[in-house]
Amino acid sequence: MTFFGISLQNLVSISFAVFLLTYIFFVRPSNTWHSVAINEITLLHNIIIAFTLLISISIAVLPMSLSPYWNGSIPYKADKQQYDRMAEALLQGHLYIDNGDIDPALSMMENPYDSVLRETWEVEYHWDEAYYNNHYYMYFGIVPTLILFLPFKLLTGKALLSYQATQVFAALSIVGMFYLFYMLCRHFFAKMPFSLYLVLSSAFSILSIGYSIEAPALYCTAIVSAVCLMIWSIVCFIKGAWSSLDTKWGNCYLFAGGLLGALAFGCRPPVALANLVIIPVLAQIYDKKNVDYAGKMKSVISLFFPYLFIGLMLMAYNYARFDNAFEFGQSYQLTVTDQHSYRRFSEKFNLSEMFLELVLNFHGISHFVDQFPFLFYNGAFVNFPILLLSFKIFTKNIGDNLKKKQMYLLAQILLLIPFIISIIDIYWTPFLLERYRLDFYYLLCIVSFISIASWLEVISKPMKKILICSTITLGFAVFLIEFLFFCIPFDGSYTYYYPEILEEIYKGLRFGF
Repeated sequence: MTFFGISLQNLVSISFAVFLLTYIFFVRPSNTWHSVAINEITLLHNIIIAFTLLISISIAVLPMSLSPYWNGSIPYKADKQQYDRMAEALLQGHLYIDNGDIDPALSMMENPYDSVLRETWEVEYHWDEAYYNNHYYMYFGIVPTLILFLPFKLLTGKALLSYQATQVFAALSIVGMFYLFYMLCRHFFAKMPFSLYLVLSSAFSILSIGYSIEAPALYCTAIVSAVCLMIWSIVCFIKGAWSSLDTKWGNCYLFAGGLLGALAFGCRPPVALANLVIIPVLAQIYDKKNVDYAGKMKSVISLFFPYLFIGLMLMAYNYARFDNAFEFGQSYQLTVTDQHSYRRFSEKFNLSEMFLELVLNFHGISHFVDQFPFLFYNGAFVNFPILLLSFKIFTKNIGDNLKKKQMYLLAQILLLIPFIISIIDIYWTPFLLERYRLDFYYLLCIVSFISIASWLEVISKPMKKILICSTITLGFAVFLIEFLFFCIPFDGSYTYYYPEILEEIYKGLRFGF
């Protein structure tokens, strides 16, 4: 296999050599970029940021089109495009996404949501779609259809494949992370070294959407679209509640943050639980001493109005489909488990089982395999040890520093939300998968960045150099780990369909060493 006339093995060796040289350039203590703070950067530094951003987007987005399982080469998968079919349904004036192609046996079943019974009866059905009143409905949220798939179809008359939408949302997510970290540095951590900003922005942005690189659709379209909206929602919240000096502009940012956060519920509700970030936002609004009570109430209304409006719209959409304003389709999903028979939360909740699943989700260690890439997915903190730095916010010196900047509550809530999301994921899913960790990876990345940035401000100069070099090493480890994860062969992955490339990649890496 060759690319631009270069064999894959040689291309991997060259890429790995460039990776090592780049790491050496960044990690060396004499690197002058360590002493250039974000508030001191010039036009040249901004050009370097833009170049790093483009490279990061390319690394994340381009591989998404490789697997024939997702890129439309396999007809079965190409036909199973729920978002585009939803767009077509809206243009036809209805909310169901079937064309009458429903197995009559499905309606004759006493419980069509029982996967074992469907297998026994040999019933034909659409996997991972919601079935209700003899119609199929899109299980995934409608927002990606409304903001991307439907406009694309109206403008071009063509169907947008799900992986292509994931590429768009992933690119916007990366831009959002770069901008969010830049904004945090400019307003709160002006002494953040330029070198560390570059590495952390790139590493954390790719980590936040990493799994979607190898499995960009259909599930990751829902997840990454919600992650994208939440990242930009947090950007708007920080600008509106913390950094904006003009009240009117601040309220506009709060409105935009609320709108984006509310829309995330129409992409993937577990990701949208990150809207709990409005707790520190409200605290910051009420803590403003230069704004009177009427002004604070305007800010609160600006924040909550989008949630009310979008919430009512989503409830109306749910009621129109399932006669239940609070049913998103989970109970009627045709999948591996009978979620229609799930008990109430209080009845199903088991504290010991939940605790064990939480431990495994964050600290679980998986088995090693005897073939390249020799590893499999572990718990979140085992996969990416750099995320453990998020807990440094609880140390006294860092906590006090964040309190002075009025960011301590924000950091605490951002760190708490991943555990709340995990509890919901554990409850609603038969077993946890790596893609579910995308629901909260970006939040841990944001807290880790805040923790590292604050830590750099409270340690001595010699220790600061050690911290910079150590953190850069952990950041580069993210790139290496994500690459190895991309090489894991599983149903639908690029390496699953082209297993021969694994040997070439392995040989290229060994030669690079």
